[in-house]
Amino acid sequence: MTKDMLELRKKVRRKKPLIHCITNPISIHACANAVLALGARPIMAEHPKEVAQITATAGALMLNLGNITDVRMESMEISLRTAKENDIPVLLDLVGTACSDLRFRYAKHLMEIGGIAVLKGNTSELLSIADCPSHSIGVDAGEKDAVTSQNQREMANIFGQLSKETGAVILASGKKDMVVSASSVYVLSNGDPMLACITGTGCMQGAVCTAYLAGRNPILACILAAASMGIAGELAAEKCHGPGSFQIEFLDQLYGMSDLELQNRIRIEQI
Repeated sequence: MTKDMLELRKKVRRKKPLIHCITNPISIHACANAVLALGARPIMAEHPKEVAQITATAGALMLNLGNITDVRMESMEISLRTAKENDIPVLLDLVGTACSDLRFRYAKHLMEIGGIAVLKGNTSELLSIADCPSHSIGVDAGEKDAVTSQNQREMANIFGQLSKETGAVILASGKKDMVVSASSVYVLSNGDPMLACITGTGCMQGAVCTAYLAGRNPILACILAAASMGIAGELAAEKCHGPGSFQIEFLDQLYGMSDLELQNRIRIEQI
């Protein structure tokens, strides 16, 4: 698998796919820079009258429900339908679906349209969208919903069923990240607490995953995104002096991470 991950990194750098991100203004700058750091090309268009044309030319599409507005809701549906018609892979980031009925209902509507390759969220958001009890604190996952060695098989069963029902690979973010399909489960343990000290890292993970999703291997894209974000966080934390310098170091490490660093630092378990 590591060899395939390295090949996917090279493929994205070589082909420089256009990644259409409809996301929130809180993280839009960070998401665009994350996509650029991987060698892909971001476009953040969200006007309802242009998104179909832009999505149709993209290598992959990210829909992020953070800080939702009527305009972005209209645009996301248009883009999703366009992507489905043109066989363009889509990541749906379920930001806030565990704390907002509006976002929960809208996410369900998008899932009914179909064509979603990856469903991403924190564990509370994914438990909620799977119609299971969750304990979110705003847009953050509740501590009771964290993946642990004691509950990871139960989580895997819930997310595996969600994957079967939707046809999407599940990317659950947290201290431990889970990548779950209908037939496989991976747990990744990379990362650093400093990642929680700056805004937008969850959204950035979605953008990174979407850039790799242009390679049309959803499971590999999710694993590589989780590993890349976690390892970049570890490397940045070793050099930073606080949140400000961490933010700069993190982007530098995402850009400059070597194949050897990825190979040596990835902590992944298949269960």
